[in-house]
Amino acid sequence: MIECTDEKIYYTTFRTKTRRNRRRNVRRFFVLITILIVIGAVFFHINNGVFDLVANVCEDHVRSVALSSINNAVVSSFNEELKYADLVRIEKNKNGDITLMSADALKINSISRRVAESAEQILNEKLKGGVPIPLFAFTGIKLASGFGPMIKYYAITVVGVNCKFDGKFTSVGINQTLHSLYITVECCADIEFLFKKRHVVCSSDILVSEAVLVGSVPEVYLNGGLFR
Repeated sequence: MIECTDEKIYYTTFRTKTRRNRRRNVRRFFVLITILIVIGAVFFHINNGVFDLVANVCEDHVRSVALSSINNAVVSSFNEELKYADLVRIEKNKNGDITLMSADALKINSISRRVAESAEQILNEKLKGGVPIPLFAFTGIKLASGFGPMIKYYAITVVGVNCKFDGKFTSVGINQTLHSLYITVECCADIEFLFKKRHVVCSSDILVSEAVLVGSVPEVYLNGGLFR
């Protein structure tokens, strides 16, 4: 004879349901952990591997465009040929030795500001249309980064453009020195991607004018003290 009561049936049913709920909760927990791990891995891959590929492509393009913008800005900023005597004043003693060299600070600052503003404007215009990047570069796989249709990437900001004059002295003969004047233009831009950013700096030295100085040049100028 099998004894069966309501209490036993209820206990058995309750215990069965509890086991099922525990198993279900354990499965849900492991599924949740797996999803979080996968999401974390995907995010890490995108924020590192994909960013490096995309940033490298953008950086190469920004450097190329920046150099082109600098050259165009320098050419457009000089309406006429800039003469050495327009920038540097030289005084000599009776023996023909150079006693004083002074730069026209007002003209130099005016040229520097004009070149910097022009270069920044040109660079902004060229980057306004975005940087073309192959679609498969967003997979983060280097072997596939050169394939796929081109996609425009716009998260690039021009931080600023700095410009300054510098000079270089070169001996070209007995008591003769070649003084070359350069304008150094430095463009800075930021490439942004999710929570990362890459700062790109591109600079170029462009010869502006030069002259052969006859007579001994004081050591203070030979060490670059003219534009300091």
